[in-house]
Amino acid sequence: MCDRRMKYEVIIGLLFIYLIYSFLGWVLEVGTVAAKEGKFVNRGILNGPMCLIYGIGALIIILTTEDATSILGIFLGSVIYGTFLEFVTGKLIEKFNKTRWWDYSHKRFNLDGYICLEYSLLWGLLGVLLVKVVNPILLTSFNSINLFVRSVIVFTGLIITSLDLLTSFITLKKIKTDKIGLVSDRLGNFITISIVERLEHAYPTFKRKHKEKKKSDVFAEGISFYKLFWIFLIGAFVGDLCEIIYCRFSMHRFMSRSSLVFGQLSIVWGAAMALAALCLHRYKDRKSSLIFTIGAIMGGAFEYVCSVFTEFFFGTIFWDYSKIPFNLNGRINLLFCFVWGLSAVLFIKYLYPYLSNLIESIPKKIGTIVTNILVVLFVIDLIITGCVMERYHARAKGIEAQNIVEKWCDKWAPDDYMKKRWSNMKNVIEK
Repeated sequence: MCDRRMKYEVIIGLLFIYLIYSFLGWVLEVGTVAAKEGKFVNRGILNGPMCLIYGIGALIIILTTEDATSILGIFLGSVIYGTFLEFVTGKLIEKFNKTRWWDYSHKRFNLDGYICLEYSLLWGLLGVLLVKVVNPILLTSFNSINLFVRSVIVFTGLIITSLDLLTSFITLKKIKTDKIGLVSDRLGNFITISIVERLEHAYPTFKRKHKEKKKSDVFAEGISFYKLFWIFLIGAFVGDLCEIIYCRFSMHRFMSRSSLVFGQLSIVWGAAMALAALCLHRYKDRKSSLIFTIGAIMGGAFEYVCSVFTEFFFGTIFWDYSKIPFNLNGRINLLFCFVWGLSAVLFIKYLYPYLSNLIESIPKKIGTIVTNILVVLFVIDLIITGCVMERYHARAKGIEAQNIVEKWCDKWAPDDYMKKRWSNMKNVIEK
């Protein structure tokens, strides 16, 4: 019971960090624009005073720099993850809303206007300030409040933010369909109009689109959710297979490298390929050295986040590179970063075009039905895996099963099964 209370307090603390830094990021953005232009401009996607990218960035930086022992380590980690987050967010916004909210093309050392050296260094400075100064003060003050009051504050903030986000998302969804004029005329929706006008005012590169979009008969055309999901599945299976073969020759034994209870799927590899397809598919005609560099940095950063995530939330370690030269806290190493870079080149230059055409050749109706079924099965598999992982961690601490789900996990997935399924996995308390 004590362990659950501690975990609950940690989760409440993380949610508080997400909310407070979303607000502080908004203050920073508004203050910067006010200093430059001499006027107030709401720079967030929401109507309220929140810039969610800062909240997400703060969470990632705090969790991933926990192992850092020096200011330089925190600075470099903040540079990498802040830049990574900004690059991916820019790609996602442009992909799903056909708009570009910021453009650094006029700045030196930029990459297609999504990121630039100036703001990458700023992420590093903000990360050091956050970890060393601001965060200790905020958490000390927040933790001094009664747990119930903390919970009320956090969940109230989450509910308000979620409702605001839902409203903005619906508006952006309408913009995406390129029928914003019809939407505004038919609904006369004040919220829709105000959000669109605010976004156009806050982000000069944000433009409405009036051109009617024709429906396509091609399944998963372009970089759609369905195509990304299929690339994820293919990457997860191929990555898992490659790791099994690698373990067979390096350790002289077969070892399951799947991330899930059912099926042979490596989530890290699958998510990495889907992320590469989303962010790098336009760069297939660019120099291989550029793709290699981006792939090595993004792959290493992504693998590090996955390692921190599984250790923090499940109390387990799936890989440990401590014995490999040039490793960083045993979570990543230089050799595998090179592998990520080489994989990015091979994938973007040669494999992705073939896979894209193959996926689009699937009949649309059949592809839609099959993909929806696979998504549901994957989510179920993910939930079951999370449950058995949680019980494995709890059993290691001597915590007895309290309900029917936990008892089922103990019966169906005991320690012997877990060690056989994930023979390379270590419990944090065993580390």
